[in-house]
Amino acid sequence: MEQNNNNTRRASWQQLTEKDRYKIEGYFEEGLKPSQIAEFIGCNVRTIQREKKLGLVKQRKHNPNFKKDEEDYIETEVYKADVAQRRHDENASRKGRNYKIGKDYKLVEYIEDKIKKEHYSPDAVIGRLKTEDKKFGTQICTKTLYNYIDKGLFLNISNKDLLIKKRGRKKGYKKVRTVALNNKKGKSISERDKKIDSRSEKGHWEIDLVIGKKGTKPAILTLVERKTRKSIYILIKDKTQKEVLRAIKKARKKLGGDFDDVIKTITADNGPEFLDNEGIKKAGKCSDVFYAHPYCSWERGSNENGNRMLRRFIPKGTDIGTISENRLQEIEDWVNNYPRRILNYKTANEAYEA
Repeated sequence: MEQNNNNTRRASWQQLTEKDRYKIEGYFEEGLKPSQIAEFIGCNVRTIQREKKLGLVKQRKHNPNFKKDEEDYIETEVYKADVAQRRHDENASRKGRNYKIGKDYKLVEYIEDKIKKEHYSPDAVIGRLKTEDKKFGTQICTKTLYNYIDKGLFLNISNKDLLIKKRGRKKGYKKVRTVALNNKKGKSISERDKKIDSRSEKGHWEIDLVIGKKGTKPAILTLVERKTRKSIYILIKDKTQKEVLRAIKKARKKLGGDFDDVIKTITADNGPEFLDNEGIKKAGKCSDVFYAHPYCSWERGSNENGNRMLRRFIPKGTDIGTISENRLQEIEDWVNNYPRRILNYKTANEAYEA
């Protein structure tokens, strides 16, 4: 097929015509790349990428390398102009108003990169757009972005790329006022100062363990600061009090600084690994250790939410003994650099260093 030399872009955005589609089919048959075809048609390369997806059909053809015991026919995917035109007409007949994001290729690319490469949620993407004061030709809200993803308007992302998609209302919790029979001497969470409960000052941490595959000993000690949600992850060999104290010392050193208020208090559950409250106070150089009520994980909500983020990368059933310190540090960095709605879309690191 003869190629024309017209690579001038259209003066304004226009939809592809049926004639354009047959040109595109010919270019694909010649083996041209989408970027080359876009130059000849006079449109953005993403238009050609979407168009290729729209007109792909499966065809069976004779296998030129056919040998005995092999398939006589092979299946390939090719672009067909008539199929693309028919699907376009069908979509147009169902479509209401035009989608705002359709012409803003820079915004589309930004959204796809954040969700696909950096594992952001749609809400985190939109929130971060505001905090970074990025300027694009189009503005959309979180709900609109979710709707666009549901409708399949993005070439490179879909609902499969969303790590967590919440459904329904937040569960209500009933206050439990029971005493842990294995921890009668520990200071109850109900004795915590109100300023700790209100998250009005920094330095109050929640602690927990993320355990691995059943039958294995290695685990991850997690510490989350209540006000800023900064997380610290430390690998431990087993769930003993000795290993927990060693990990707390390591976390304290990791945080840096010689100030006494880096770790002011720690709130734990009543697991046997956390019952050495004097040892924990010494290891963390903190003034108090508080214990949540039994079966009330929600009383350490920051820690539980932080553990869910960690589980995105280390699912239940993983042998934590296979996780390196470098890999765990990468995960910790991702968690601490992830924009949070509760922090007005700042990251935990930004809030902690503020």
